Amino acid sequence: MKALVSFNRERLESYLSEVVDKLKSLSFKEALSYAIFNEEDEAKYYAELAQKAKRPSVRALFLQMSDESLGHKERLYKLFKKLFPDEEPVKVDAPPVEVAPFYPEFEKVEDYLHALEYCMESELFAKRTYEILSTKAEDEEARALFAQLALMEEEHYERIRKVYELVSKMKRRKISLEALEPGGYLFEDRAKARYTFLDVIGEDRGLVITREHPKKIRSWMKIDVPVLWLSESAMKMSGVRTLPPKLLLDKAEDIAECVSSENLRAVLLESAEYLLLETTEKDLIKFLLDLRDLAIERGFYLIVSAEKEAFTPTSWAILRANMERIE
Repeated sequence: MKALVSFNRERLESYLSEVVDKLKSLSFKEALSYAIFNEEDEAKYYAELAQKAKRPSVRALFLQMSDESLGHKERLYKLFKKLFPDEEPVKVDAPPVEVAPFYPEFEKVEDYLHALEYCMESELFAKRTYEILSTKAEDEEARALFAQLALMEEEHYERIRKVYELVSKMKRRKISLEALEPGGYLFEDRAKARYTFLDVIGEDRGLVITREHPKKIRSWMKIDVPVLWLSESAMKMSGVRTLPPKLLLDKAEDIAECVSSENLRAVLLESAEYLLLETTEKDLIKFLLDLRDLAIERGFYLIVSAEKEAFTPTSWAILRANMERIE
């Protein structure tokens, strides 16, 4: 890939003009071919970053990005074969929209922040390039494709930004993963709660209590994590238990016993507001705080994600006062 000096605005603007000039005259077939190879390169880059990253949240993020890029490539390739069944995509003589690969050693927090900043810059650059091409491309179908690609890059940027915010906030507040004490941690952002859960368990194991299908959870986390699925389903899957949501409120002690007997390090309870369909706000708060007390007493981590808007101001204030905040 052509080298670009990240964060050098003057050079970025110059390179942006070069990319747009090269790509705006592409036919739809050429633009589609270009996008296929670009997504393939992006998938390889993030896969290599994932191999180097030691922090579980960042490693999972890069694996997610790699898998999503491969998924984008496959979707684009299927479209190509549908429209041009007797042809194969060919390399287009045009510069890439991603900046040059950057491979830090991932030894310090600063290494992770630098890598995440670099990736965010790259995704924003690609998004901006595609947005310009969506208005300047001469081929109408190519313009539509470039608009779609801009949205894909924006989704990537937002995913990276969440991990960056999490890592940078912990650094600013001088919070280290090693220094986190057992107890309850409250998150409004579900993705940040998941990434924190991955960092907390590290190479150990944890339990996810969720309404989301276990296959989706494991695919997202990139590990074979034990799941308690809040569902009426009688599904059989290794490492998965099901429990009707209305029964969870009586299971605080059972959850703590499970943590001890299975040597789990943390429990992630997702979208706690869903339980308001089955119980009162008062009883839900009591359950969460009882579970938090058990976490402190027995030495595990309770990570809860919840939508603030689903609770009354008083109940949310009680939760915030009794659980730690990281995000």
